[in-house]
Amino acid sequence: MRKAYLPRPAGLPGANNPRRIYSTTPIEIDLARSSDQFRCIQISEPNLIFGDRGSCTDPRTGLALFGPYGTPEIGDVTPIRVGIVGTLEGIEVALSLLQELRGPIDQDANIDCVLHPSFPGINSRHPFRSSFVSRPEWLKPLDREALCVASELEKLSARIRRLEEMFCEQVRTLSELNNPPQVVLCAVNESISSLLADDPVSDSTEHVSPVASSWDGNTGCSQQVMQTFQAGLKAACMGSLPTELLWDARNSKPYLNRDRATQAWNLSLALLHKAGVTPWRLENAAEASCFVGISNYSSSNCTSPKMTGSFAHIFTELGQGFVVPGDPFEESSEPGNSVAAKRSEEHARRLLMRAVGVFEDCVGFPPRKVIVHKTTPYSQAERSGFGQVLSQVPTHALITVSRSGISFIRPGCKPLLRGTSIPFDEKTGLIATSGYVPFLRAPAGNELTQPLAISENWGSISFRQAAEDILRLTKLNLSSPDFCSELPITLSQNTEIGDVLSASGQQCAPTIDTYYV
Repeated sequence: MRKAYLPRPAGLPGANNPRRIYSTTPIEIDLARSSDQFRCIQISEPNLIFGDRGSCTDPRTGLALFGPYGTPEIGDVTPIRVGIVGTLEGIEVALSLLQELRGPIDQDANIDCVLHPSFPGINSRHPFRSSFVSRPEWLKPLDREALCVASELEKLSARIRRLEEMFCEQVRTLSELNNPPQVVLCAVNESISSLLADDPVSDSTEHVSPVASSWDGNTGCSQQVMQTFQAGLKAACMGSLPTELLWDARNSKPYLNRDRATQAWNLSLALLHKAGVTPWRLENAAEASCFVGISNYSSSNCTSPKMTGSFAHIFTELGQGFVVPGDPFEESSEPGNSVAAKRSEEHARRLLMRAVGVFEDCVGFPPRKVIVHKTTPYSQAERSGFGQVLSQVPTHALITVSRSGISFIRPGCKPLLRGTSIPFDEKTGLIATSGYVPFLRAPAGNELTQPLAISENWGSISFRQAAEDILRLTKLNLSSPDFCSELPITLSQNTEIGDVLSASGQQCAPTIDTYYV
């Protein structure tokens, strides 16, 4: 198959560079060749910086050794102000949980303590030198009579909306205090979760002890309902305070098969990050680098069923995340065309212009590097619209990052290392964001490594540079203590963000991404 090239654009940066390929041999044909045709490279694991400038590749190990980035000096303690909304019983259980998180939680003897380390506790001592604080005025119980009225609503959608309104009203009340909390726990205990079930159960359900319900309760509602309620609640609380849901007073995202120490890590990191604490930073972070993930979502608030919403998730290498809603556009009705084919040049230009503007407002100067990530190919209109914004940026690229559906297997008995990459040419190739991690002595992510494909790379950076950026961005989910994510942070949270934007109708959407996840 002959390669097709774009003409050299006159007057744009990189005009003297070799012409960029826009159509070439499919990945499957490259992979069908003999293995000696591939040149394999290894990209080093990104290092993270924690308190006292300590460095480590693993978030939990680094936090346990050095504490969060910017940890106060010895003798100082950072208070984490936590508000709680729920029933009286739910508030009591949540308070017990916060008290429990102040002390260490040892890992089970039968669990690998390197892959799943013990939880050191969030208290005034090393390493965190922080404390969860919750005052009586920050505890807002839901009205029992209003809950009874909600339980009498026949339709599940009506019960969900009523619960969202009740929680939102209390969260907004907390945000209006002279000294408000930094983050709000929304405790969804048994009596509330029963209202989210298709067949509401009686409130006379057998009592579950606080310790048991903190980790092991059963919500009685489906995963889809939980996601719908969570997205609607976050949308309703937009601009008030960041929220974290406690399903039956355990972690907001139910990890039924995870151990107690790991659940404590998950909840604590979510609270710290949403309260404004920076757990870690990338080593050698470039302040002028801006990474943008472009995603679409189905919006129920569009005037036409063929319209779809879009947004940009912006991230800096310092760990700051922002969300910028885009203009809705019409989906393609032609067979075989992707949704992106109908995004106009002007839609693309406005969305990226807003994203770059948010970065400049936050950092204080324009970016010198802008990398755009999508999971679908770029249309000609998108390349033209994005290109108008990027023409003044010294380093830039439009990159398609997608799951390849291919598996990496290393010959022999040795496992494949995370960071293993196969370049197909100077611009495209495969990057393994999961795989064996020597520090953990175990795989991170899927045991059967399925690499990501960099199938399009329009711009001034090489495949290796694009792969290094992606590997670094898999370490920037600051609300999770996991070693890494499979997708870069620009794309890994697009489902959650899209659900919240769909529920909010894009009205008064703030830019800080902690309101969405």
